[in-house]
Amino acid sequence: MIKKPSLNIMQQYAALKRDYNYGDIKIIGDRLIWEGKLKSSPIGDEYLIKISYKKNDVPKIFVLQPENLKLPEGKNRLMHVYDHEKQRLCLYYPDAKEWTNKKTIASTILPWAIEWLYHYEIWLITGNWTGGGIHPSDEKDKSEIK
Repeated sequence: MIKKPSLNIMQQYAALKRDYNYGDIKIIGDRLIWEGKLKSSPIGDEYLIKISYKKNDVPKIFVLQPENLKLPEGKNRLMHVYDHEKQRLCLYYPDAKEWTNKKTIASTILPWAIEWLYHYEIWLITGNWTGGGIHPSDEKDKSEIK
């Protein structure tokens, strides 16, 4: 079996440039930064997203605008985030190896961010998170990865 090598920063950059060229892509030191606007759907709201990635680390995804994401009535925290204040999104369950540095951010993280925004907008309307998934800090049975 041939082992697939991890992708370097330039390969990640090239994939982002190819698939999400409308965003601002830059390399600062050993870190790749992508900032751009995403929508959950053609009728969804627009969000300014930032992805920060350093090789051999995990991509970190933030909603920059709006600065304070709305919450449904009766809720006081965002769903599926690592950091409520910084609005750092939780897009996948790390133990399931859904994302590795052998995959492009363009083909995984950005589509997952769009999906998160879609479920976020449904959550705003209904108060129920429809996105499934499991967060590493959940007390749920971790075998229930959806």
